[in-house]
Amino acid sequence: MSMNLVYLLNFIQIVEWGNISKASAFLNIAQSALSRQIKSLEDSLGTKLLRRHSWGVEPTEDGKLLLEHARRIQKELNSVKESVQSNKDNPAGAVYLGVPSAYALSVVPPLLHRMRALYPNISVHIVEAFSGTVYEWLISGRLDMAILYKSNEHNPAVTSPFVEEDMVALGTAETLGEATEIAIRDLSQKKLITAWRPHIHRLTLDAAFVAAEVPFEPLLEIDSLPCMIEMAQRGEGIIIFPTSCVTRELNDGRLKAVPLRPNIRLSTVLCHTPNRQPTRAVTILTNTLQMLAAELGKKTGWSVSHK
Repeated sequence: MSMNLVYLLNFIQIVEWGNISKASAFLNIAQSALSRQIKSLEDSLGTKLLRRHSWGVEPTEDGKLLLEHARRIQKELNSVKESVQSNKDNPAGAVYLGVPSAYALSVVPPLLHRMRALYPNISVHIVEAFSGTVYEWLISGRLDMAILYKSNEHNPAVTSPFVEEDMVALGTAETLGEATEIAIRDLSQKKLITAWRPHIHRLTLDAAFVAAEVPFEPLLEIDSLPCMIEMAQRGEGIIIFPTSCVTRELNDGRLKAVPLRPNIRLSTVLCHTPNRQPTRAVTILTNTLQMLAAELGKKTGWSVSHK
């Protein structure tokens, strides 16, 4: 048995008007078409639904039973429409966003503030880790999207450009002295603190030293951004990171930043989980991140990537 949903809704109108002709005018449907719809419903249910009188029509006992169910269906349809409209005006959902440690402080607080203000019904869950770990979680489906350093490993179909920024030498005023810039080849003589391979920062530094044809032997290798920053503040060595990682330390004078020559530029992308259609909440978060990056560019040293 199959029943046309439109026929059911039109049946409600016929009963409420008590007249097929009046219902036909209200619905802007030919009276003969409405009569065929009623006949189709009666054939599907195997019973008469209307009694015809000189003044119009009224439902039979079976017709009253169908009317009760039809009104319930109509109510549910209205509820669906209201829910969809409400979600359109006030989107809801949950998004799990992976953020590399280097971007946690610069991105997460303003992002959460913006999302709470504009989209209070979207819940954003932040997962912070080094970029390689974030990528593994994204591929496994534990995350919906992530900020990742640009890599040939990433499927371009699920990525969009985010920001670009230069890496700089970071240390105390005593460690860096009066230098206004540092050549890559001169870094080999410094006490460098870096992440272990295969962290993207380390691989990027490796490539820069190879290009400069100088050896790269770091003093310490630590897979913890807070620890690396703390060691640099203590004067134990120099770290190489974008300034957005240490905005607070730079403002407080605990660290000094010196540009590198030639410069080392990092590019990042926003990446969605492969083989998963982005939800509306994910799309909204993506757009919000891109707008936020453009607004914060001057303060953080980011340039919005368009490639």
